[in-house]
Amino acid sequence: SHHPTKNKNKHRNMADTWDDSDDDAWDASDDEIEARLNNLNTKDETPQFDDEEDLAVKERAAEEELKKTQLKAKGSALAAKKAAEQALKEEEEIARQVLKMEAEMEANMTPEERRKLERQRVEEADHALTDDLFGAVEAASGKGQIAVSAGDKVVMKDLKDHLKHARQIGTCVKGHGKAHLTIAFLKEVVQQCKEVIGDDEISDLIKCCNVIKNDKVLAAKKKVKGQAQKAKKDKAAEAKAKKIQKEMFGESDTYDKYDAYGDAYEDDFF
Repeated sequence: SHHPTKNKNKHRNMADTWDDSDDDAWDASDDEIEARLNNLNTKDETPQFDDEEDLAVKERAAEEELKKTQLKAKGSALAAKKAAEQALKEEEEIARQVLKMEAEMEANMTPEERRKLERQRVEEADHALTDDLFGAVEAASGKGQIAVSAGDKVVMKDLKDHLKHARQIGTCVKGHGKAHLTIAFLKEVVQQCKEVIGDDEISDLIKCCNVIKNDKVLAAKKKVKGQAQKAKKDKAAEAKAKKIQKEMFGESDTYDKYDAYGDAYEDDFF
């Protein structure tokens, strides 16, 4: 028999089940989607650093930069100090050389030549004082610091100036180390100065060159002697090694033959 009440209850129970579970699931799902959308909208692509950590990194970088600047300043100061010391040492050496050369020249002078030299010295001292005053003005204005280029006018008034310039030329020549350029320069200087220098000066120049030549020959002989002694020691060591080889392996010369082949190969190809 048909029971309408029973069927109605059954439909009610199904509806209750749908409302209680599926609606809640949809609600939860909607909440989750909304939350995810919110996350997408508010997501910042730029990385976020902790302010304190970022500040510490910046401070460390600033400290490193300061250390580098201080080291550079110390290095520059040290280089300037060394350059000043070298310049002072050179000035003292030139001053001693001037005194020595002037004493040698005066020893061979007549009384009249000595009086003339004394007058010349007084004039040079006056000029030097004027030059020092102008030099101080130039230094203050930043002038007078330019290096002399080839072809520039060279001003040399006294013995000190000549020796200073000679040393500067010497430093330049030692820097490039080219003998053919150096001898070309020296020959040209002598040729250009031949109207000024006499027999005595030329003899003095030849004497100076002979002293240098003798020193060079002596150094070359020492070098050859040293090489000969080394070769002698090497031969003695070789003979000793061969003796030990014979004591250990007998009179067999197999090793020597291989050595000879090796030497011949090296000579042919290297």
